[in-house]
Amino acid sequence: MLTISNLQAAYGKVEVLHGISMEVPKGKVVTLIGSNGAGKTTTMRAISGMIKPKGGTVTLGGKDVTGQDSHKIARAGLAHSPEGRRVFATMSVTDNLLLGAFPRFTRARPKGDIAHDLERALELFPRLKERQTQLAGTLSGGERAP
Repeated sequence: MLTISNLQAAYGKVEVLHGISMEVPKGKVVTLIGSNGAGKTTTMRAISGMIKPKGGTVTLGGKDVTGQDSHKIARAGLAHSPEGRRVFATMSVTDNLLLGAFPRFTRARPKGDIAHDLERALELFPRLKERQTQLAGTLSGGERAP
């Protein structure tokens, strides 16, 4: 379970998060919805260690990960795909998709059936299936963010 309690974050002197609290039960998906400037991205950055919170706590699986480096939080099981349409341009579409399974390859997460999961992703996004061997940097913006 992911638990966020009274999370506060700022960029310099500008406080953006004023005490957000929420829980994400294991195996569930939660969506942050709000207008531009509401703090969605800042919340994700603070949770995933991309910025250091000014206050509050982030607990993952009962372990306090507040303010830890991003790579340590990712190793603990919390993944964050930043907004934007960035890809590893000189790698194939398939290789970019397989990067999402990296924690499974390193055994930081249960291995599962990576090949099946890749096939499922390609079924959900047929354009990517057509372009599996293509360099990801040649995808259009819409193909990068289906």
